[in-house]
Amino acid sequence: MQQGEIILFWASVFGYLASFCLQLIAFVMNKPAILKSIRKLLWAAFVLHTLTIVLRWINGHHVPVTNAYELNLTGMWLVMVVYLIVEQWGKVDRAVGLVLLPVVFIVMGYGLMSWSEATPMSPAYHSPWLAVHVIFAWLSFGCYAISTGAAILLLARNPLTRWKSTVKILPQDDLDVASYRFIVLGFINHAVMLVSGAIWAKKLWGHYWSWDALETWSLIAFLFYAFYLHIRSFLGWKGARSAWLAVVGLILLIISFWGVSLFSPKMGHFGP
Repeated sequence: MQQGEIILFWASVFGYLASFCLQLIAFVMNKPAILKSIRKLLWAAFVLHTLTIVLRWINGHHVPVTNAYELNLTGMWLVMVVYLIVEQWGKVDRAVGLVLLPVVFIVMGYGLMSWSEATPMSPAYHSPWLAVHVIFAWLSFGCYAISTGAAILLLARNPLTRWKSTVKILPQDDLDVASYRFIVLGFINHAVMLVSGAIWAKKLWGHYWSWDALETWSLIAFLFYAFYLHIRSFLGWKGARSAWLAVVGLILLIISFWGVSLFSPKMGHFGP
């Protein structure tokens, strides 16, 4: 790995890690004064993350989405874009970062295990549908991850407040609505990802769907979230029951994004 890239990569990872640690302290000890420092540090880590992608782009002469390292690097950047925007707009409790940030720096570290030199993109990947597929795949994951963060806060709210009265968490109803809304957003992005992936597959291999492990697990996750939206709308599942479904959904996504490629190395790495 080129020296500049490795420095920027680890600086961004440690920036996210430090932000998580400070946020954990602010959350448990109820120190709102620390939040401004956390935001500055988080944005600094994001800028370093962005520079890492830019440098990789320059070295490879293409958007970094052609191998597992690049996909995890770019994917977590898109996840952070979603989180920083909604956090800036006040659409989600900042404590969701306690769930999301560990995912970001762990996935980036996992992606580093598959690092390889930046190489030119093969002709098969010169398609705008690839970019659409990858972008919407990670946007959907970002929305689902934020939703799960809100769901975990909902499930942990009562035990945490009983354990330490200084802990400040949004009311359960607010967390429930936030979790639901981000699943709706994630579901829309997920649908676009599936359609764009099918179109790209048709142009590349001559068929829309092949029922391989990646496609199958992606469809399973999509149908699970459709089931979530259905029973919430028609059976009135809210609160803890809805939150547990959000957690299960993220587990299915983790299998779709990483589990299949981990146990089937010959499979592709282009998201769920």
